[in-house]
Amino acid sequence: MQIKFPLNYFCSILLSCVFLFSCESKSGSGNFGSRNDQEPSANANEEAVEDQPVKHTKANFNIYIENSGSMNGYVNSGSDFKNAVLGIITDIKSRGIAKDVNIYYINNSICPQKLKATAADIQQFFMNLNPQSFQNSGCGTRTSFMPEIIRKTVTANPEDVNILISDFIFSDSMGTSQQYLELAKNSLVMNLSEQLKKGDFSSIIVKMNSNFNGRYFIESQRPKVVDLNGKDVRRPYYLLITGKNQSLNNFLDKTDFENYTGYENSYYLLTPTGSTPKAKLVRLHKKGNFDIVQPATSMSLTNAAAGTDGIFQFAYVANLEFLKIDESFITDTKNYTLPPNYEIVSIEKIGDDTNESLKGFTHIYTLATSELKPRQDVPVKLKANLPGWISKTSTLNDTDPLDSVQQTQTFGFKYLAEGISQAYNNAYDGKEQFSVNIKISKNAAGGGENSASSGFPWWIILVAALAIGGFIFLKSKK
Repeated sequence: MQIKFPLNYFCSILLSCVFLFSCESKSGSGNFGSRNDQEPSANANEEAVEDQPVKHTKANFNIYIENSGSMNGYVNSGSDFKNAVLGIITDIKSRGIAKDVNIYYINNSICPQKLKATAADIQQFFMNLNPQSFQNSGCGTRTSFMPEIIRKTVTANPEDVNILISDFIFSDSMGTSQQYLELAKNSLVMNLSEQLKKGDFSSIIVKMNSNFNGRYFIESQRPKVVDLNGKDVRRPYYLLITGKNQSLNNFLDKTDFENYTGYENSYYLLTPTGSTPKAKLVRLHKKGNFDIVQPATSMSLTNAAAGTDGIFQFAYVANLEFLKIDESFITDTKNYTLPPNYEIVSIEKIGDDTNESLKGFTHIYTLATSELKPRQDVPVKLKANLPGWISKTSTLNDTDPLDSVQQTQTFGFKYLAEGISQAYNNAYDGKEQFSVNIKISKNAAGGGENSASSGFPWWIILVAALAIGGFIFLKSKK
């Protein structure tokens, strides 16, 4: 009996083996020394962050001005408070940011003042904004529970952008204790956590300051009151801005808080996206030696070696134009997490328009380590950590409102900020605003700490040899 084994059948088997090896090597090797393996991921990152247009959605903007007695000192004639808040609302209206602008007083209840306000309505409202208008609003001016006020502004119109303007003093008319502050914080955590379960929204806390002419209630010594009229005192106040990311994009694109009188700081609690921005490795701020695997957007270093001082240092650039947050927050190294053996030496805004290699990127990150490992993945993640200005702003001692330091502080403020931050941590535990991963290897082959080793594919040679041998054997039987 003659066995037929066509040559084209043998070739099909051999090509199938090669194809299977090719698929496995692309999907499972984990190597980062190959240009072909890395370009797709780099391009995918660019598509995810840059090529997709940012969606700008016009939403209604609801302005809630707390009108409790402690706010009277901000609304007397000629105050920076009135000028700054009017400026913000005017820009929202005139720059086409909002669909409609609605103005409310808020205390124990929400009291509409100007709905679908025109430019003339807004001007008239602020011309008449004073302690007497607070009294005549029908909204009451009693001290109210701040977590409840925040809950009302967030839940009343959750699809809108809501701006609560207040001195944000956690207080009680009968006096404030440590237990009260903890209670208020926990209430805030519960309220916001429940709302975040129903749908994502972002929050921004903006700290402002204004001249203050009125009575100041000393919270640590209630019911003691100090008259600060004519004392040339300034006091902080805050904007809590909440809304959907898409609705806030247009607002943040066209708004620079630093342009408003009295701006000090801001804290962004945005819905985490986990984005990977466009980034590439550069030869700036170099210590030691390394090779950059091409393309540089593959974010891979090989032949890494520390310098004579034992320090290994490198830099990369990233395009963070998609991230609509305050520059001081981006460049604060405390807001990032990375492996414990690495540190961020500096984060710089790129201002050199003449350097072609830096075009299309906004920031330079410089990282260093004194403990260079043979192979390691180094993820750099931006987290919504509490910024340092929060603790500096908060106090439990407000006994001397004429003191220059106490004029920059708010009683119990950190409990409010921590409550909001904790609610977001509960909802988005482990998620970050963005992440960039760099793979570093001491050898030429490269590979992160999680990559599999891959040598020459000797097994495919063996398969081919067996197939050829089998073919020859069968031919010899003909």
